[in-house]
Amino acid sequence: MVRIHIVAPYSAMVSVLSECIPLFPSADITYSVGDLQRGLEIALEKQEDGIDLIISRGGTAKLIKKAVSIPVIDIQLSGYDLTRSLTLASKLNEKTAVVGFQNITAGAAAIIKLLHLPINVYTIHSANEVTSLLLKLKQAGYSHILGDVITINTSHEVGLKGMLLQSGRESVARAIEEAIYLIQTLKKQTIINHVMKSLLIEEHRNIVMFDEDETLLYKHFQDFRDPLEESEWSLLHKSLAINESIKEFYTKDQGRLQVRGMLLDKRYKVYVLTRLHPVLNLKGVTEKTILKKEPVAMSSIPSANRFRLLQHLFKKNEAVVISGERGTGKTFLTRQLHILENREEPYVEIDADVFSLHDLEHLLTKKPRTIVLNQFSIDEHQDLLSACLQKRKATSFQLILHTSVRWDEEQLEAWGLKHVHLPILADRKEDIGDLATFFLADFHQIYGTRPVGISEEAISYLEHLSYKHHIRTLREVIKNATMDEKEYLLSKEVIKSVVETTEQKQTFPINGTLKEMEKAIIAQVLQEENQNQTQAAKRLGINRATLWRKLKD
Repeated sequence: MVRIHIVAPYSAMVSVLSECIPLFPSADITYSVGDLQRGLEIALEKQEDGIDLIISRGGTAKLIKKAVSIPVIDIQLSGYDLTRSLTLASKLNEKTAVVGFQNITAGAAAIIKLLHLPINVYTIHSANEVTSLLLKLKQAGYSHILGDVITINTSHEVGLKGMLLQSGRESVARAIEEAIYLIQTLKKQTIINHVMKSLLIEEHRNIVMFDEDETLLYKHFQDFRDPLEESEWSLLHKSLAINESIKEFYTKDQGRLQVRGMLLDKRYKVYVLTRLHPVLNLKGVTEKTILKKEPVAMSSIPSANRFRLLQHLFKKNEAVVISGERGTGKTFLTRQLHILENREEPYVEIDADVFSLHDLEHLLTKKPRTIVLNQFSIDEHQDLLSACLQKRKATSFQLILHTSVRWDEEQLEAWGLKHVHLPILADRKEDIGDLATFFLADFHQIYGTRPVGISEEAISYLEHLSYKHHIRTLREVIKNATMDEKEYLLSKEVIKSVVETTEQKQTFPINGTLKEMEKAIIAQVLQEENQNQTQAAKRLGINRATLWRKLKD
């Protein structure tokens, strides 16, 4: 039986694969999700397992083709695939462009012209052109980029919103048909098979291999992600003497790495990598190395005014208290402001309840540009605030405090802090339509959901709802509704059904023993707080130790 493995570069393709695979009962077809380097790792693992052929898409397929010795089929984009994605993108009301090779842009340009869509098209001839082109588009005011995985990942790195052009059922089925035909007519063995049969992978967890022509053949990383781009590997290869000294180099995400070389069969040059220093790992600290630029809903005057004020304070490098109820967007806005002002510099979030003040000095060795103190309380965390403000004098990092409590003017003045309070969703209803559209586009990208638009009647219904956790609750409603919607336009009826079902589930029945009801209440509060025990304990009026004990009882 023909054995095929499909490497889906994005998770939204899974639903399409589930529909297509049963159409080919004569083949043993499996699939995994992984883009670029992760997709390559999966493909190499499956090749070792004896898979006959790999199917993938775009940049992931291109990367796999260079590293494996078995056939690789690239899933193409059909005209219907392009039409669906372009229609969705045209509804976002932001300056949008399609960026890709001619096999994508030629069809996209024809559809855009036919449908009179407000989208421009830019053709590249090499992956090396992507970064410079996207930077120019950003300067020209573009916010959204449509393309394949490489284009979208680069868009996020330069601070643009990326929307993936997804392959539909027809395209996937056609690729499987081509794969079965190719396997039946062709079986080939290449250099990689010979090398992979050796003990190299068993002995060395992180390796890079070149052939005698100095062409990069293979990469495998088990302890960390690939620290370099392909072009950087080629440069490093040329700078290393294969039988001489060991080289060390530093990467932003992986820390300091050591590289040593070996020669196999007098032809294949293999480099073995070892991490010398671990990435920062402190209790209560979350380090964000990659943040994505997202659109900010500013149709309402309160939202627009506050965002502009925060931009002004960020530019002046003021220490800021951002207050607001849970779900009003404190973390989201802070991350977006960091991207706008300090995109390439480190961003760190601290759980003020968990973080040890003794770790602050170690944290600052990472030279973060923005430090966010989450769950901050002026009554409990004064020492941490005082230490951060003192360190700011020397290192000048951006300090942001997130709290659910408003500070009075005397407190703000005493600490030298600025303050912005975020409104609840009920006070910014004009933003609900924009937020719903943003969430709809996100879920289409993540899960491959069917709806690509939302009806005016549905938006009107959403504007008159009450949201317990504001934007967070709205997002959950849209997520569940998009999962249930069978049409391409998200309807009021489906949203209403989701809301009513959720309200019924949240009704707490008074039955059972007191201890059983107590456990049920704790479980419900933990669920509402996303299993954050610190926040749940605060809501329940107990300390974390008591909460932990009750969970164990």
